[in-house]
Amino acid sequence: MAIQRVAKTTKAVRKATKVAKKPARRVQQASRTTPARTAMTITMSDYEGARQLLSRYCFALDRGRLDELAPLFHRNAAFAASFENGKKHSGRDTIHDWYAQFYQARPGQFRYTHHKIHEPLLTIDGATATSSTYFDADSIGPDGNVRVISGRYDDVMVKEGGQWFFPDRTITVLYHYSPGKGEDGMVS
Repeated sequence: MAIQRVAKTTKAVRKATKVAKKPARRVQQASRTTPARTAMTITMSDYEGARQLLSRYCFALDRGRLDELAPLFHRNAAFAASFENGKKHSGRDTIHDWYAQFYQARPGQFRYTHHKIHEPLLTIDGATATSSTYFDADSIGPDGNVRVISGRYDDVMVKEGGQWFFPDRTITVLYHYSPGKGEDGMVS
């Protein structure tokens, strides 16, 4: 009895899976009067160049290398951080000075700093790009506790002379927390 049920079910399934044939679609030939596309082609090197700008920023910041960080900003760049209530800092030199003051005001608070950036929402249009990138930045504070800051970078990027720069960067800190004490090195 069970065998008959299986056989009937299999036949019913086979009948139900038959696909109706559709009439063949005609492919329209391109008209000789169709205008050529004028949009610029986005190359992988442009996409990767913009992504590398985001990475170079994080590596320079994590190492406290202001001499590598400042040149990533356009000479006329604007910069803002959410914890300053939208105050804008303008110009590469001013931004360099802001980071220098930021580190000087917090000596020893950023041991073993490292950023983890998530895949950016990146749009490129010719020599201009926009990006929103979530990040987590970990460090060990002077009290030995791990500190994690989570936020988002909102950027405009431009390509000049084959190099990408930030003409506009906004840092939004979403939250921070401490999971507890950090230990140096590997646990044995």
